[in-house]
Amino acid sequence: MTRKVVYNACYGGFSLSLEAQKMYLEIKGKQPKFHQSKESWDKHWYIDEPYDVYDRYIDRHDPDLVAVVERLGDKASGDFAKLRITEVYGPYRIDEYDGIETVEEPEDLGWQ
Repeated sequence: MTRKVVYNACYGGFSLSLEAQKMYLEIKGKQPKFHQSKESWDKHWYIDEPYDVYDRYIDRHDPDLVAVVERLGDKASGDFAKLRITEVYGPYRIDEYDGIETVEEPEDLGWQ
């Protein structure tokens, strides 16, 4: 059985664009509220707590996350991210160096 996994393919780090965060939360049945940064130099909009969409809280193989990235393509990527999808055939781990992620399976590492 295969499953799709979302990972970041560039320096910077995994992050979703605001549009992708909104779509993901709506698929999950949550209605996010937004606020604009109060910093004069920051013109970004952010999703309010408790629905911050942060990579630590999302399973990278979550079918809803995969659907958002497939639907939005490059528009799903947040600042300094380039989200991509790969298929895995069993257990996996995501290795990260300076934000670039690689998806590793047992045969890649000689786990067996």
